[in-house]
Amino acid sequence: MSTILALFKSRQLWRITSILVLFFITGAFLFALNPREALADKSNFLLDTSSYDSTIDATASTTENAYGVIKDKVAVISDTQYTSRLIPLILHFHAILGPSWPIIFYTSQETITKHFTPSSSSIWNRAVDDRRIQIRTILPEHNLTSRYGVNLFLSRPWLWEQLAPAKHVLVFQADSIICGNGKMSVDDFMEEGWDWIAATLHPTEHLYNGGLSLRNRSMILDILSEGNNWEEETTSGEWTMGGEDVWFSRKMDERGAKLPSQKEALRFAVQHEWHITEEKEPLGYHKVHKNAPGRLREIERWCPEIALAAPGILEPST
Repeated sequence: MSTILALFKSRQLWRITSILVLFFITGAFLFALNPREALADKSNFLLDTSSYDSTIDATASTTENAYGVIKDKVAVISDTQYTSRLIPLILHFHAILGPSWPIIFYTSQETITKHFTPSSSSIWNRAVDDRRIQIRTILPEHNLTSRYGVNLFLSRPWLWEQLAPAKHVLVFQADSIICGNGKMSVDDFMEEGWDWIAATLHPTEHLYNGGLSLRNRSMILDILSEGNNWEEETTSGEWTMGGEDVWFSRKMDERGAKLPSQKEALRFAVQHEWHITEEKEPLGYHKVHKNAPGRLREIERWCPEIALAAPGILEPST
């Protein structure tokens, strides 16, 4: 005990103790002046991060078909009649379909020059720059301002050849929509293996509308390569039942394609009053502003986005 007391009384011990106390007081004072830098210095001392690459590639993706590369599927809209709803509509399809679906927008050079060089929508411009949406120019011979012109465009090989190598093509028009509340996705219907699925035009026959339709591109080209021609058959009177959608679906039915019953098809899309009565919660709608205006409030409760799919402005067939 006497030895310990002697140490405390020694001048050397007091000198060491004073130095330690001064060191801690100085450190506390500096930390109080700038605690953030003090902690940063301590962190850098404990972990040297200079060898780490902190750069993140924001465009990196392993998602199939991402950023405009067409592989097994593609979505297409063809329209030259610009309205203020067109960009929000296409962006909506882009958001619902997801990055695995490239979207191709076919329009006229006049429309591109007037409305898309660049667009006033920064979100649209970003999607185009990322090639998630592609704008392509139609041939001058194609007039998409009339129903007849649209039928010609969709019934000829040119469009379908442009969409290679996709097997599945989602065709949508400005008066169609897919719903964010949908219980199934377009991919789900694709995986079911349909060669054509869309709103039905007959309760028992395999006849479908094309304004919102999932189609087998390979089979369409097979039909056309065999010499079938909607334009010639319509002009000659051999075909009198309507547009390219009914014509293609009939040709597919004749060759034993996998086509849905009305109940199966209406899960995908509806467009008439009698459709809505049978199917309350489809994935999408087409032309309901024209065909079922009295049911719009009911539709809005399931699919608020329906306002984007207002009636188109195509000239009637003549």
